[in-house]
Amino acid sequence: MTAASMSALSIALRSSALAKPRSFMCCTRLSISWFMLLVALAASPATAQQQVRIGVLGLFHPKELILEPEGGQVLSVAAQGEAEGQAFVLNGESGHRQIVFRAEGSHVVAGSRSAVSWSVSSRDGGAVAFRLIVPGKLRRVYSGRLNLQSRNGEVMAVVSMDRETTVASIVAAEMVESAPMEALKAQAVASRSFLAAGQEHIDYEFCDTTHCQFLRSPPPPESRVDRAVEATRGLVIAYRGKPLAAMYSSRCGGQTRSLRDVGADSGEGYPYYGVRCAWCRRHPFTWQCTVGKSGRVPVAGDERRRIAEARQWGWSAVPGSDFTATGDSAGWRLEGHSVGHGVGMCQHGAAGMAANGAGFRQILSHYYPNTVLVSLP
Repeated sequence: MTAASMSALSIALRSSALAKPRSFMCCTRLSISWFMLLVALAASPATAQQQVRIGVLGLFHPKELILEPEGGQVLSVAAQGEAEGQAFVLNGESGHRQIVFRAEGSHVVAGSRSAVSWSVSSRDGGAVAFRLIVPGKLRRVYSGRLNLQSRNGEVMAVVSMDRETTVASIVAAEMVESAPMEALKAQAVASRSFLAAGQEHIDYEFCDTTHCQFLRSPPPPESRVDRAVEATRGLVIAYRGKPLAAMYSSRCGGQTRSLRDVGADSGEGYPYYGVRCAWCRRHPFTWQCTVGKSGRVPVAGDERRRIAEARQWGWSAVPGSDFTATGDSAGWRLEGHSVGHGVGMCQHGAAGMAANGAGFRQILSHYYPNTVLVSLP
C-alpha cells in the first residue's frame, strides 16, 4: 500500500476547512436534501465531465520523451499550431516503432519536424494505448489521448483519459492489488471524488504526483482493481451538495486528524473530523530517522512546515506529521507513528476494517462522517 497524496493537503488548504458537525435530519428533511444534492450534481460542470486531463511525468523534468505504441495499437501523431498538417503514424513496424520528442525553446521537435504542440490519438481521434518513456528512468503505459508541449525547456505531457480509466490507474498506484476488495472499493470512491471536485492546475486539471494523486498504468481488465472500480462506477463522496476532494493517507497512527490539527485555516468546506482508527491502534507502527541540524526545530502537526522540511531534507526524511524530535550535535533525531498527513481515510485502517467484514460504504462513512455517496451523471 503506497503513501497517499501527502501534499493533497495543499488542495484542501485552499478548498476545504472547518465547519460545525450537523445532527442527523428527519426523514422529510433528508429527502429534500437528497433531491437538492442530485440537482446540484447534475448542474455541476466538474461532475458532468467524463474526461480528465492529467499532467504526467513532470516529476522527472524531462527534456526528452519517447513515444511508442502499446499492444499492437496504431498511433496517429499530428502537429498543432503553425506546423499543422505534419503527421506520423506509429504501428510498431520497422521505421514506425517510436518517436523521440525533445523541447527546444517554445517548440517540441519530433525528428526533424518542429511544432508548438503534438497530439496523439487513434486514427479516428479517439483514445489509444501508448507508452511514454523517460530515457534511462521510467516506462509507463497510458490509455487516452496525449498532448505534448514545451514548458520551461521541458516536454510537458498531458493525457486526456476517461474518468473511470483514470480512477483505475490511480487505485493501482495508491493501493496494492492484494488489499481486501472492500478497501479497494473505498479507495476507488475516494479517488473518484477527488477528481470530481476539480483542481486548479494551469495547463491541466490534475498531476500524477503527491500534489494530487499517484497514477500508474491502467490495471488489466478483470483484475481485482478493475473489478473494484467497476463495482463503484460513478460513485463519489459528497458534502453539502458538492463532491468532496477526498484526502487520505497511508497510516494515521490511531487517530485521523482534522484540518485544524494540521494547521489549515477554517472555512466552509468539509472539516475532516478526527476519528479513531482501530486497526492502527492495534498495530502500532514506528519510524525513525535523522535529519541535518538547522536553525528550526522540526515541528509535529504542522503539515505546511513538514512539506517544507521534506523538501529540504528529502521526502523520506519526515514520513508523517506525528513525531517527536530530539536534537544533538549530529542533527535532529525524529521518531514518528504515522505516514502521511493523517487527514481523511487511513488506507491501512480501511484495509483492516475490510478484513474484519466492513463494506466500503461503512469504511467511507467512518473516515468521512456526515457525508453521503451519490452517483455522478
